[in-house]
Amino acid sequence: MAGQIKSNVDGRLSRTLRSRAAICEACLDLIQDGVLQPSADQVALRAGLSRRSVFNHFGDLGELYDAVLDAGMARWAPLRTAVDETLPLSRRVELWISARARFLEATGPFTRALIWQSLALPTRKQALRVSQEALELQQRDVERLFAHDLAVTTRREKRETLEAISAATSPLLWEHLRHSRGLSAERARGVMQRSVFALLGHAGALPS
Repeated sequence: MAGQIKSNVDGRLSRTLRSRAAICEACLDLIQDGVLQPSADQVALRAGLSRRSVFNHFGDLGELYDAVLDAGMARWAPLRTAVDETLPLSRRVELWISARARFLEATGPFTRALIWQSLALPTRKQALRVSQEALELQQRDVERLFAHDLAVTTRREKRETLEAISAATSPLLWEHLRHSRGLSAERARGVMQRSVFALLGHAGALPS
C-alpha cells in the first residue's frame, strides 16, 4: 500500500516537472519565433497543455520568469564556451568575442522580448531583474578573463575599463549593431573585438 502511494506521488511529481519544462520550452520557442510577449493561450497551445495548467504550475509571474531563464540558460549553455584565462591576452579576446557573438546572435530574440516586456507595466519588474541577472553573469566573465591584465591601472581605471568592456559586448549593443545599424553578424563581431582591443590598449594591457 505504502509503495503504491509512493508510486502515485512520484508519478504526479514527474508529470508536474514535465509540464513545467514543456511550458518553459514553449515560451522560449515562441520568443525564438518572434513572439515578444507570449500569451497564456499561445504557451498552452505550443506546450500541448490547457490554459489553466499554465497558471497552476507557477505561483506568480516572477516564478515563471525564473523558470524560463533557467531553461534558456540550459538551452544556450553550449554556446557559453569557456576560455582559458592563462592564454595570451590577444588570443583570449579573440576566442571570447567569437563565443560571445555566437551567444548573442542565438539569444537575440530573447533580448528583444526582454526589452519589449521591460516597457510593459505588468512585466516590467521581472524583465528588468532577468536582464540584470544576465548582465551580472557577463560581468563575472569579463572580470575572470581580464581583471588580472589591468593590475597596472588604478582601482578606478580598472573598474571603469571592466565596465566599458561589458558595455561594449552587451546584448543591447549587439542588437544595435545587428538591427539598428544593419551589420552582418561577422561585422558586428569585428566591431566588438576592435572595441575590446581598444579598451585594453588604452588601459595599457596591450602594446599601443
